[in-house]
Formats: sequence, C-alpha cells, structure tokens
Amino acid sequence: MKVQKITRAQGEYAKINQDIKDGDIVKLLDGGQIVTGDFGDRHVFKIQTTNGEKNLSLNQTSMNNLIDEYGDETSSWVNKDVKVWLITQSVSGQMKKVCYLTGKDWDMVEDERGNLKFAKQIAQDEPPLEEPSL
Repeated sequence: MKVQKITRAQGEYAKINQDIKDGDIVKLLDGGQIVTGDFGDRHVFKIQTTNGEKNLSLNQTSMNNLIDEYGDETSSWVNKDVKVWLITQSVSGQMKKVCYLTGKDWDMVEDERGNLKFAKQIAQDEPPLEEPSL
C-alpha cells in the first residue's frame, strides 16, 4: 500500500475580521506551497497582515485572479500587494465570510447578466494637457 505524507504549513493562519478585513491590502511574502489537508491539496501563501506574518489558503478563484494580475509563476507574486475581499456566502448550508484575493486595484462589477464578478480596473487615459496659447 502506498501512503502519502501530509505536509502542514508552519505558522498561524490568518483569521477573518481579526488579521484580515474586507478591503485590506496585504503583501504576499512567498511563492506559496502546496499543503495536503483533510479536504485535499491547498495553495498556502505567507502574507503580511497588520498582526504580522500569517498563512492564508487561497481558493481557486483567488488563484485565478492573481494569475490574471501577476502571471502563472507564483515566484513573481512575492512582495506584491493584493486586495482582500470578504464575501458572505452559503458554505455547506451556513452563511460564512469567504476570503478572496485580487490585484490591489480591482473592483467588483456587474456583468451583462447581473452577476457580480471581480475585474481589473482599466486605466483611464488622462486627457491631454492643453497647449498654452501664444
């Protein structure tokens, strides 16, 4: 029988509304690691919070958002600032706050069907400067 070693991330995990709050900007401190838990593999990253360094397990939506923002190589995410979103949603029949991460300048927008989604802000070009009249 083949068995698998379970790996745990060292350190404390960030607590919602204590270490991370909706709208916080936190810094990714490492390129993450795959940690095997009770419900399968998780992507765990070390982040800088107002309460110090904490671990944060990222869901697939957060991973996808950060790939769109910073690329698919997590080593390039180190020292990047990201925005915390705490969204209340139903999880296993109970309403819970779920943490999502995006680029720091992202917003939540409504699509053509009325669904909310995360989207990168499109930079508005500044109007050209008026030339002084002579």
